[in-house]
Amino acid sequence: MANVSTNIFEEEEEPINLRLFFLKYLRYWNWLLVSVLLAVGIAYTYLRYATPIYQVSAVLLIKKQDKAPDADDLLKALESTGGDKIVENEIELLKSRTLMQRVVNDLNLSVAYFKKGEIRSYEELYGTSPIWVYTGAMTPLAYQEPIIVRILSNQQYELQNEEGQPKGKFTFSQNVKNEYGNFRVFLNDSLYNKKNNLIKVTFANPQSTADRYKEAINVELLNQKSTVLKLTLEDALPNKGKAILSKLLEAYTFSALTDKNREATNTLQFIDERLRLITGELGTVEKDVESYKSAQGITDLSAEGNLFLEAVKENDTKLNEVDIQLKILDGVDAYLKSSQSGFAPAMLSITDPVLTSLLMKLNELETQQEKYARTTQPDNPFLQTINAQVTNTKGAIQDNVTNQRNNLLVTRTGLEQTNKTFESSIRRIPRKEREFLTIKRQQGIKESLYILLLQKKEETAIAYASTVTDSQIVDEPYSSIQPVKPNSKIVYLAAFLIGLLFPMSVISLQSLLNDKVQSRKDIETETGLSIFGEIMMKPKDLKDNLLDMKGNSLLVEQFKILRANLQYAIKETELNKSHVILLTSSISGEGKSFVSINLASSISFLNKKVIILELDLRKPKVASYLGIENPKEKGISNYLIGQSNVSELIRQTALNSNLYVLPSGPLPPNPSELLSNGRMGALIEELRSQFDFIILDTPPVGLVADATLLGPYVDAAFYLIRHDYTPKANLQTLNKLHATAKFKSLNVIFNGIDYRNSQEYGYGYGYGYSYKYAYGKEV
Repeated sequence: MANVSTNIFEEEEEPINLRLFFLKYLRYWNWLLVSVLLAVGIAYTYLRYATPIYQVSAVLLIKKQDKAPDADDLLKALESTGGDKIVENEIELLKSRTLMQRVVNDLNLSVAYFKKGEIRSYEELYGTSPIWVYTGAMTPLAYQEPIIVRILSNQQYELQNEEGQPKGKFTFSQNVKNEYGNFRVFLNDSLYNKKNNLIKVTFANPQSTADRYKEAINVELLNQKSTVLKLTLEDALPNKGKAILSKLLEAYTFSALTDKNREATNTLQFIDERLRLITGELGTVEKDVESYKSAQGITDLSAEGNLFLEAVKENDTKLNEVDIQLKILDGVDAYLKSSQSGFAPAMLSITDPVLTSLLMKLNELETQQEKYARTTQPDNPFLQTINAQVTNTKGAIQDNVTNQRNNLLVTRTGLEQTNKTFESSIRRIPRKEREFLTIKRQQGIKESLYILLLQKKEETAIAYASTVTDSQIVDEPYSSIQPVKPNSKIVYLAAFLIGLLFPMSVISLQSLLNDKVQSRKDIETETGLSIFGEIMMKPKDLKDNLLDMKGNSLLVEQFKILRANLQYAIKETELNKSHVILLTSSISGEGKSFVSINLASSISFLNKKVIILELDLRKPKVASYLGIENPKEKGISNYLIGQSNVSELIRQTALNSNLYVLPSGPLPPNPSELLSNGRMGALIEELRSQFDFIILDTPPVGLVADATLLGPYVDAAFYLIRHDYTPKANLQTLNKLHATAKFKSLNVIFNGIDYRNSQEYGYGYGYGYSYKYAYGKEV
């Protein structure tokens, strides 16, 4: 019944209130402010001394062909040898270590120059350094320690280590060999300034430098539907970043042109070799013609001889073309059997469109294979796919070459048979004409072959001269105006958040690790019991723990509220009787005596007779707080052993004429046995006839069993829990008392609440430190 009545005070659980949640931390506003200011100060210092990083960008267009090349047009076939570009391949090529190594070597990026800075110790120079260093073989020490170059004059300089110790004086451009390696220092007179005569020089391994910039370069496709690439690089010096991207694009363009011109170069070499051979043979034949005509006095041939000569020349021209095609096929066959990759020779002289298409496809695949081999691992799936395609294409070319060779051999046999027919006919011509015709025939063969090779050479040379790259620079390298790192807004925002969240985290962690009861929620969650009443923390200047019940402070009002609500803790059948109220707690120091005295005092002001029994026979405090003289002379212990009667022991207090106290008396050796000897019931019954309220101040129930022995005599029991003092583990004692029902009505008083400084004030259960009583007095 009592438990049901106490539900009146249960408050409905409210949703989380963000305002109240932050009020939990506002009591530490000074620490939060200091933390935020400190974090922002650190951020300001960091931004002041951090090296700003700029972003350098460039945009590159990778061209694509709109249609396949015409196999019959040999010039167009050469110009489109490379085929369509695969954008992903070009991205990997731009990020390849080979190209970056060229950039590092061309720009001498493995050597860096620094000058004394106004804010930072040293600031890097690029393009404005008064000196530059040409390095040879460097030792590992050079990569670990920088050197200081102190310019003495336009002719001399002094080397120093980082500590400023001299390492010798040298003349500019002089070859220096020391523990750092071999190098030479040159002076740029136009940039030399006497105020800036101290230059710090650092050396880096060229390969490591190439790897570092290779990782720093970012290449991305601007649009999935286009072939436009954006190259970005972040560097402290915008000019240096621009130079790196410019040199990278230059190296990429040169590499692409080199690949495209390689086939034309091979073709020119093949034609030049054939021309040298044919030129020699043609010269020999022309001399033979001249000698024969002079020796035999021949000025002209007969009509029949000219007819045969023209027919034989035409047949021999065809036979020569077949021989050239066979030699080209031999070259292609030799290329296919070799293990080295490259371009098949003399593609311009191949007349079969299928073979031309296959060779162009092979060239494209081998170009991709070479690029991927430089930029990926051997087990890369894409590289393995390309390798398989190269093998299959070579097989198809080999089959085509075999078929063509067979066809050409058949054609050659037919042409040779035709020649034999002509030769038999020529035998009928007079001997001199026949002999001259044979020599003239050889001259015609060589001339036609020479003209054919010259024509092919000119076509190849024109194609070679008109070769252009398959890429176009859309935007030259440009730099961002403002640094991208560090971003001051983000740094300040992060500093503010860290400065704010760090102390809040510490506060939350401290609250999480605190094993003391902090709020009503802790009690209600652990026990399932509602709070009967709240009592705030008593003032530090309160004397003798006695409150002025005539005042209107918050603490006094809380006792008055507790007094008014006592009726809900007592059974309805006992409301008109004298009431026995017991106060206990888990451990000592939770405020039982303080609450007992002031609750009794508050009740006595209602013209009710109240008596406090000092039943903490081990550590009595009530009588001394109330100013009772010699409280241990006679008291409850005397009554319990039968030495005194009740009327002799009751003492009236000076606080109120209706407030009495029954002291504990002499401290007994066996308090628990004394309380259970049966006389306690008689004492309570006798006091019921004299007083309206009997308040029992008992020892902690969590330490001794005295309070539970008094359970049968009381109408209501109040269990005190002190804010930020009672361990949460001791709430289990309250649970056991509630479960075993050792008291008729068990209620919880939350004592000693520090509303101003409670970390759990955000739950909103207390009045708060903005509370004002009804009369307008601020507490």
